[in-house]
Amino acid sequence: MTYPDYRLVCTWGARSQTAQEIAHDVMRFSQRLLDACPQFGAWHYLGPRDKLMPLPLDAIQVCQQAIEPGNCERRGAAPDLVLPVGFSVLLYTSKRDGVAWMAHVGKGTAWAHNRVAINCARRGDLAQVMTEPDMMERLFRVMVEVWQPDWARVSHTDMSDPEYAFPVHWMLYGREPLPPGLVLPDGVRAHGLTGASGEVLAPGQYFVTTPGERFVYSHPEHQARCEALKRVLREAGWLPPPPQA
Repeated sequence: MTYPDYRLVCTWGARSQTAQEIAHDVMRFSQRLLDACPQFGAWHYLGPRDKLMPLPLDAIQVCQQAIEPGNCERRGAAPDLVLPVGFSVLLYTSKRDGVAWMAHVGKGTAWAHNRVAINCARRGDLAQVMTEPDMMERLFRVMVEVWQPDWARVSHTDMSDPEYAFPVHWMLYGREPLPPGLVLPDGVRAHGLTGASGEVLAPGQYFVTTPGERFVYSHPEHQARCEALKRVLREAGWLPPPPQA
């Protein structure tokens, strides 16, 4: 069975970081994902001749082996290095029917935004596990908690969406508070990000358009619900403006 193509993405503005700070974030996020979904097994980077190599457990080794400065093709960065164009990391569970996550982070200029994305598996047991609603929400919350972004979303990458550059699909997080008195469409749920003791894990809130149900953009009811949520949030001035034709 082939599952729809889902992607978890979070973005934020200028945030300068050293290579070592990013290495610690990469290690922490990788472990948090494994804790949330043990079926991932392990994370790897592409070594020589595209061989999968286990992600090191030491931040200095992550800098030397898994981090790529800016847009260059040569891996490795001095731990104290800071670059305006940031750093990139790409990790895999496997080459086939696996999961990949990538980061373009550490960018400290207004024109270079930071981004982390997880591409889901599409086939097999891992796809089934990862796209279960409870698991998807768990992974989404981990992503927001670790990276503290401005925006995050779980999108169904159906290019028939006229606003695929900023989709409102399965889940959507925003850092800014909601306007008072906002009425959500029927069926949509809003949640804060708090821990077991009530501590705030990230500011803002997130929305789930199909609670307890796998989202499919081609499903008429699902599409209508995410379009209704988009309309409500845009009228409240909470979403970015629609792209210009």
